[in-house]
Amino acid sequence: MAPLLNLYSFFYFGLCLVSGIAFAYFMSRKEDLTPTFRGLLIPLACLFIWSVAWSICNSFVAPWTAYVFVFLKNPAILIMGVSTSHLAFGFQENGFPRWKAWSLRIHILLAALAILANGTGFFFREIQFDPKMEFYVPNQHSSSHIVQLSILSIAGVLCLILGHTILALTVKFFKFQGSKKRNTGGFLLAILGIISLAFADILVDLNYFSKPTFLFLLTNLTVIIMTILVLVSLNQETIPSTVGFKIMTFNLTVLYLILSIVANFLFNRFRADFQNEMSREKHSIKTQLELGSTYPFVYLTELVIDIQNQNFRINKTDHTAEIIKKFQDRPATFESFKLESFSSDPNGIYWTSDFHAKNHHFFIAIPYIEYRNTVHQTVVWLIVTLLFSLFTIFMLYPVLHKTSIVYPLTRLLAGIRKMQAGDLFVTVKVSSRDEIGELSNSFNEMISIVRDARLQLEQKIEERTLSLNQTILELKETQEQLLQAERMSTLGKIAASVAHEINNPLAAIKGSVQFIKDGQSFGTNQNKSANDLLAEKFIAEFKDQKRSEVTSRFKRKKELIAFFKSKSIPDPISLADTCFDFKMEVVPEAYQQLFDTEEGKLTFQSQLNEFVIGFHLGIIETAVERASKIVFALKHHSYSGPKESQKLLSLKEGIDSVLSMYSTSWKQNIEIDWKVEGDPVILGHADELVQVWTNLIYNSIQACPKEGGKIRILLKDEQTEALVLIEDNGKGIPEEILPRIFEPFFTTKELGMGTGLGLSIVQKIIENHNGNIHVESEPGKTLFTIRIPLAKS
Repeated sequence: MAPLLNLYSFFYFGLCLVSGIAFAYFMSRKEDLTPTFRGLLIPLACLFIWSVAWSICNSFVAPWTAYVFVFLKNPAILIMGVSTSHLAFGFQENGFPRWKAWSLRIHILLAALAILANGTGFFFREIQFDPKMEFYVPNQHSSSHIVQLSILSIAGVLCLILGHTILALTVKFFKFQGSKKRNTGGFLLAILGIISLAFADILVDLNYFSKPTFLFLLTNLTVIIMTILVLVSLNQETIPSTVGFKIMTFNLTVLYLILSIVANFLFNRFRADFQNEMSREKHSIKTQLELGSTYPFVYLTELVIDIQNQNFRINKTDHTAEIIKKFQDRPATFESFKLESFSSDPNGIYWTSDFHAKNHHFFIAIPYIEYRNTVHQTVVWLIVTLLFSLFTIFMLYPVLHKTSIVYPLTRLLAGIRKMQAGDLFVTVKVSSRDEIGELSNSFNEMISIVRDARLQLEQKIEERTLSLNQTILELKETQEQLLQAERMSTLGKIAASVAHEINNPLAAIKGSVQFIKDGQSFGTNQNKSANDLLAEKFIAEFKDQKRSEVTSRFKRKKELIAFFKSKSIPDPISLADTCFDFKMEVVPEAYQQLFDTEEGKLTFQSQLNEFVIGFHLGIIETAVERASKIVFALKHHSYSGPKESQKLLSLKEGIDSVLSMYSTSWKQNIEIDWKVEGDPVILGHADELVQVWTNLIYNSIQACPKEGGKIRILLKDEQTEALVLIEDNGKGIPEEILPRIFEPFFTTKELGMGTGLGLSIVQKIIENHNGNIHVESEPGKTLFTIRIPLAKS
């Protein structure tokens, strides 16, 4: 059968044109597109197939169009929904890769099941002419739940897919900012429009919604959505195109949109006129019958049947009497004209209506094919108008746009490219006095300014070259300082290694001393004899006694040696020397009984030896402890590796270790006034803080005068902070350099005497401990104030 276009054929024919042009253009630029817009190719192809299917269904009045409707249109819309959803997940950026992958699998599975269900249900439904859609489709009404499920499967699954897509786009919309958010919002609105149409399709299938209304919305809303999407897509920065192509596409799209709006009014007017013409013919037939005419004169009508007498009044196509039996129980509804199909043949489709004349119920039928022939001519005229308009635009493009817009822009672009290549003497010819002409004038002025700026820049480059040479010299000096700092760092590593090696024998000595002390057997008061107690009392009595005058000590010693000789003590001189070393210069009468017996003599000598050994062990312990402090300070001072987590530490112990390390290197006549008020505990790194105290104390030592130098160090526990004051009476820091003392590599010392990094490191360490450091200086007084938060705060 030759095509008979209906009212909606024009819209879908135009939609084929728009989507086809967009698909062809994007396909030709596929390699230049971003991944997001490459994903747009599949939805565009599906939209093209979908609009072709609708065009075929609306253009042919034949049962085979039902196959196109089910097996071409429905799969195309589902594939478009799946591909659009996949595109939405990757739109702007792929922020949910796992969600995207799983949703694609689920959507493909749901779409396949829906296509299978819809195709299977097709064979359980009778192909009928749908009077509302005006083409052949499978029967949309059935009491079977399986058939109903197959009818709703396409629109239902599409709603699920698009609903899930809206969820993903909504998450992205609230995540993005700026242009990404705006673009995502536009895409979200388009998806909302499509899901609204899919939901309306479900309502139509369930008879909750008027099919003509749905078709009107589907046609017009689809045209508007696609028009907006095509225009927005072509204006994206990521889409390669030309100004001429954008102008042409804009003209074509707007022309089609305007013609679609005009077609709506024309079609509505045409349908209303045809309905009025049929109503006038029905009124004419009724009037003739009431006036007694048996066979009324007709123009459009093919059948006039007297339902009451069961006979034909008009029968142009020689229908048999069997057809009258179909209407013998027909209720007299007297509605306006409606479409009815009396057979599977398209010629059996009629506009029908009922009326009463001379108390008889009459039925009239006007062939639908005649109506479609008239519509076909109108739609063909509109399509020809559209194609002619497009042809006219293409023909007038060189006159309307190329000469006035494209060529001036091309010249301007050529000038910009020459400027980029380095030609600063290029000019652009101004051929108009519009915005493009102003832009060309602005370019010519700009290139003139750039030329002048280039000359000035060359002069400045010469000046900067001289300055750069000076900077290179300064950098060389800085490099020497860095090399010195590296040497110091290497020396620190060696010191740390040596400190580790010294620490091991010190630990062995300390352990041996403790072993000897533990091995000394002093006994208990219960097991000690009277001589033991008397000897201990004798030694303890003289332990804290002051020495005698030098003039009398020699005489006393001779008397003590004589006493020991009188008691027959072997080697009395050595015993007397030992006693004098521990301030025992005489033997009082109360203790002389110790030397009357051999047991007493041995007891005294044994107790004295124990006391001497304990005394020297104490000296060794003190020396080892002092050496350990020095090793600890040296080790932490040179430490430069990764820092451990902050720990509770005592500031007093850290400052003590530094003072111990430098105790033998003070300048002569320097007095250290070290005071502590409380024992503040902080959270920090012990090795870093040791470096702070070392730098500040060593700087104070170097600043002090050779005679009368004094350094005051105060550690104070305040409510929430630990306060450390380090003050010296040196010559002070000059006022002009005081603000710069914490700058890296700033130093007033001679080359090789300092790197200028000490105070910079000190400030950084204090800040890392959430503290602050402040300095005040004047001749004769320099005071560093450090505040560090306590651990309890």
